[in-house]
Amino acid sequence: MHTIGIGLGMLVVLFLGVAHAQDDPRLHPGELRVVDVIRAGLKEIVPGAVYMRHWFGTHQSTALFEFPASAGSDAGLALHSHGTEMAVQMVGDSSIVDERGRHYPVRQGDVILVKANVRHTGKFGVNANRILSVVTPPRPEYADEDGNAYFPGHGQPAVAAASARPADAGSAVRTLFNLQKVEASLLPVGSDSLAFRHWHGQDVSVAVTRLRVGQTGHLRAAHAVHGEEVTFLLRGTMTLTEGDGAVLTAHAGQLVMLPPYRAHSAACMTDDCLLLSWHTPRRDEWGAEGSLPDVRFTSTGGGAVTGAAHSVCPCQQGQTGKQQQ
Repeated sequence: MHTIGIGLGMLVVLFLGVAHAQDDPRLHPGELRVVDVIRAGLKEIVPGAVYMRHWFGTHQSTALFEFPASAGSDAGLALHSHGTEMAVQMVGDSSIVDERGRHYPVRQGDVILVKANVRHTGKFGVNANRILSVVTPPRPEYADEDGNAYFPGHGQPAVAAASARPADAGSAVRTLFNLQKVEASLLPVGSDSLAFRHWHGQDVSVAVTRLRVGQTGHLRAAHAVHGEEVTFLLRGTMTLTEGDGAVLTAHAGQLVMLPPYRAHSAACMTDDCLLLSWHTPRRDEWGAEGSLPDVRFTSTGGGAVTGAAHSVCPCQQGQTGKQQQ
């Protein structure tokens, strides 16, 4: 067993604060959650064609979609829009079609970003599809977690869909990387114990982190302050300890919803861990894509979160010269 400082989002201790009470009763503001997306009990949304389940965080909604083999043509996904989306094509191949009729192929293992408020639809092939999706702000058309989710084009019109854009907004979809190949592209941080790479969207960042045990154990990192994070554990086992001492364990195939600005710590319990993480707001302190942040990039100087709950960064007053994330 190896306890590490660099855990989810490459942190020993994340300083996160419980969010303010929100008007949206569907959300789980400030709640640290482990969700088993591999063994999630999916609900039938479109008979024989679409199965899904969804969960809410503080500022995002996460959903898992499954389209059985040969059922994709019956899914009938309507033209719709929402906030920025990170989608992971876990099984099968699909494509996205934007409001101007442009097709974007999505292959098994691809991780993509769909631009906010661009109307689009999806096409699913003859093979089974399984897709993990994280959207910010939360999908307005989704019911409470215990209720049946909503699939655009079935049962009711799309909710809060954006109007067609008067001018071409450019590509609606960007393919960031493929999970089968991304590990070879990661950049080592100091030694082979930690490797990292990141990508930016308009209001989100996506990162892949690999942790390996070295001669002195796992690399340790500084304290940090940043916004909400959803991390999908691709390999390994991790524990998360909250400020009150409660411990949660996440295994490969599970995801962790880390609320914004709330203290916790994480530890890798295996020799090797591989993490895919989504962040909002965008982690500008990481710098440009392709660059490697300083090993101290996890430290923003914000200090521990105490007292009142927060949904935005509770950074120390009077600090200048650096934006707190």
